[in-house]
Amino acid sequence: MQSKTDRVICGTCEYWTGNRCPSFDKNGVPKIDIIDKTGLCENQASRFIDQQRQNDQKCIHFSKWTEIL
Repeated sequence: MQSKTDRVICGTCEYWTGNRCPSFDKNGVPKIDIIDKTGLCENQASRFIDQQRQNDQKCIHFSKWTEIL
C-alpha cells in the first residue's frame, strides 16, 4: 500500500512496528510504501500498546514517523 506522508494512520506513525519505507511517486512527491498489513504499537501512552494494529487504523497518540521525507 502506498500512502501520503500526511495521513494520520498507524502505517505512518513512529510507534508502529510494521515494515515500511519512504518512497516517491512518479511525479516525485514523497510517499510511504507500507508493506505489512499489521504491526505492533509501541507507544507507551497508547491504550493499544503491544497490540497488533492494522496499517490504516488511527489513535489519538499518533506521532509522525521521523524517516518520512
